[in-house]
Parts: sequence; structure tokens; C-alpha cells
Amino acid sequence: MRYAIKAKKKVVKAYCLGAGSDMEELLIREGAIKKRDDGTYELFSQEAVFAGGKTGEIAAAGDYFKVDTVGGRHYPYPNSKAFFEENHTHLEGDEYEQKVKPLAFWQASDPMCEEIQYLLRNQKLTLKPEDPDHYFNAFLWGTDLSAARDASVVFYSVDRDEAGEITDISFNFVARKEFEAGYVICEDFMNIP
Repeated sequence: MRYAIKAKKKVVKAYCLGAGSDMEELLIREGAIKKRDDGTYELFSQEAVFAGGKTGEIAAAGDYFKVDTVGGRHYPYPNSKAFFEENHTHLEGDEYEQKVKPLAFWQASDPMCEEIQYLLRNQKLTLKPEDPDHYFNAFLWGTDLSAARDASVVFYSVDRDEAGEITDISFNFVARKEFEAGYVICEDFMNIP
């Protein structure tokens, strides 16, 4: 398994869903965020739109979202409140600093690992070698997501039982350009800064 860390001292803009930020209001007007009747939200991330765009990633009020902007179009993507607050430090306003910690990741060119085998066996991930543009597929954040073959599967947590068997994995896809721009591969896990 290989590891990467987010670029050091990366400051990001993020917004709390339901707080009525100017960004949230803009994305609602653009249709990139939809408020559902049950009070939850659908966020139309790049991965959701790329997978067909019929439904967005589901998030709750109080969760956070960040925004990728590609070709002038906004693509919000959610982070659960607990995950976001554990991995970011609030600076001021809508600015947060990402905490640097190593994350395991897997790419299609890597040897098979037990985490990917677990996801495949439990149908939490499917691979489509015949479709390199939609190679990775998973049901995440309440919707079907896909990513190209050159994307990375980043593991946020791997839960194990007392015998060391995997019981659950929290993961997501990171597009190649985003991974290359935002992550540094750790050549020596023992000496991660």
C-alpha cells in the first residue's frame, strides 16, 4: 500500500451546508446544490455528474462542502461534519487549513491490495476495464459515482475487527489532476513530515 499526504499548509475554502453562505445560495441558483424535501441536500460533484448526473451526492445540514471549478462550472462535493472538523482547522470566514496526515491510496496500475479486494468482494466498488473513462464505480454519498482509470482511490479509514479482518472502509475517488496537484506521495512512510 502506498501513502500520500495533502500538500502542506493548504488553505481551502469550505462552507457549512444550511448556513446560508453566499456560495451555497449561488450553487442552489445554478442547480449544483438541491435541497430535498427531507432537509438533506444533493451536491452535483464532478464524479456525480460524470456518472450520469441524475442524482447528486447526499449530505445533511451541518456537513461541509468544497467546490471544484472547471471551465467556469462549479462542482460542490461534501465532507461529513465529523470528518471535516477532524481534518481541518478553521482560520477565518470560509477559510480552513487542511491537517497533514498520511492517507493510503490505490491506483489501477498498483498491485492488488486487500482493501481493494474487500471493496470488490463486498460490491462497494466495481472496476470496468472496458470503459477507462468510468473505470472506478461506487455508491458513495447516496449516489453512483465513477472516475477514470487514472484516478486514485483514497482510503480515509479502514476499520478492522479484533482478528485484523477488514469490517468497513471509508474511501473516495480523486481525479488524477486533483491528486497530482493536492497530494505528495510518501516514499518513506516512517519519515512522513
